[in-house]
Amino acid sequence: MQLTIGRDDPDLGRVEEEIGGLLATLPLAPDARHQVITAVLEAVSNAVRHGRRSGGLGSVLLEAGVADGHVVVTVTDDGPGFDPGACPDPRTPERLLMPGGRGVFLMHHLMDGVDFAFPPAGGTRVTLRKSILAAHGSGGGPSEGEPPMAVSTRTSGDVTIIDFKGKITIGVGDVALRSAVHEALDSGATKILLNLADVTTIDSSGVGELVGSYTSTNNRGAKIALLDLPPKVRDILHITQLISVFNVYDTEDEALAGL
Repeated sequence: MQLTIGRDDPDLGRVEEEIGGLLATLPLAPDARHQVITAVLEAVSNAVRHGRRSGGLGSVLLEAGVADGHVVVTVTDDGPGFDPGACPDPRTPERLLMPGGRGVFLMHHLMDGVDFAFPPAGGTRVTLRKSILAAHGSGGGPSEGEPPMAVSTRTSGDVTIIDFKGKITIGVGDVALRSAVHEALDSGATKILLNLADVTTIDSSGVGELVGSYTSTNNRGAKIALLDLPPKVRDILHITQLISVFNVYDTEDEALAGL
């Protein structure tokens, strides 16, 4: 499969749908499919945001297929290129609470292989590989009709609870998360609980907004905590070591007592 993604209005939903459709035809476990989709979206997001030079094509090329027992995805842009070896570790104490800089890191952790190439004519080509044999399993295809993000706010005593349903990803759920937390703070909330039980996907932009919400809340002298992390979200927070930053509760009663 091959897709051209515009930078001015990138349709990441279409990217996810097309990659999900390809993966649904392969003997991959649901967790492995999620890892591939997340890594591909990270690569495309990086290319859209950073891989553009003046007078360039203004688009990103994505190609995906199967070769030698692997899912192979390439994402190509025409930007100035960069040194992937110079990307700092986002888990270091001085960078842990920075909102960005986790995309390349997550790609390496989610995929079996990540290679960067820099064609003579310019640009960057990232190749992502995931073994089919090592990640085989059962499970259905991508979910149908999943909403990008729904947010609702309620209160219990002096705690403002924000319920999220859907994807906390670039351009959709990350913006909704930021807006919901700022609205709560502007309304005078001093204790905020983010209920992530129904979050299906989170990417580096979503993680960045969690970090931003943590910083904004602390700067206002308020408290923030996370409730009921799904395994996919918990895994990302463990990989990035942000699980140590937040107070995380398994039940609402525990959270209300802890806050």
